[in-house]
Amino acid sequence: MNPIPNEYAEVALEITEYSRMMWSKGYVEANGGNISVRLSCDMIISTPTMESKGNLKPEDMVISSFEGDKIYGNRAASSEIKTHIAVYKSNPQAKAVIHSHPPYTCSFAFTDSLPFNLMSAEALFWLDKMCVVPFIMPGSEDLSNEIALQCKGSSVILLRNHGLITWGEGIKEAWWRTEAMESNCKISHIIKERGDTPVNLSERERLSLEKLKDSYFNRPQ
Repeated sequence: MNPIPNEYAEVALEITEYSRMMWSKGYVEANGGNISVRLSCDMIISTPTMESKGNLKPEDMVISSFEGDKIYGNRAASSEIKTHIAVYKSNPQAKAVIHSHPPYTCSFAFTDSLPFNLMSAEALFWLDKMCVVPFIMPGSEDLSNEIALQCKGSSVILLRNHGLITWGEGIKEAWWRTEAMESNCKISHIIKERGDTPVNLSERERLSLEKLKDSYFNRPQ
């Protein structure tokens, strides 16, 4: 037994809260999905393997090295921890990673189609160039390598026949990207089902929103 130190209790609690939200929204099923937060240049804290995200406790969290080796925790880390590490290594500004299976997002991930272009202010603000990765066995070294190759500069990663990965400069940003992606996919799905055509934002509107987005993400810390 090697429990996580008390200094990481707050971030462990935060992960359980977002895990519960992810489960309550139906963005994960069974033991699916995982969340991690970067603690330092060489450590991350994450959800454990083979557990529902609906009833996790802070003491269930696991701290691992950037090589994927467990440092602290009473449980084993997620089997997909190396996928998270690949995202962190390719995007040094990433501080949190969320992997989920939102149903409307998966309705596109499980086919050859993609959602419509970003149609709302929220989608344009929180989503960027989407990275699409073909199906590779979850948790495998091959998947980690492919994500590392493709995801640099992209905070939204669609995994064919698998799900969604988002990252942010904090867990809240990663979560908002998950919500924005699922909402955009849901709206795209409904429009397509109706046989209708979306009204896209004008170039002027997009540029104004991009300017607002730049001012937010480049603000002084």
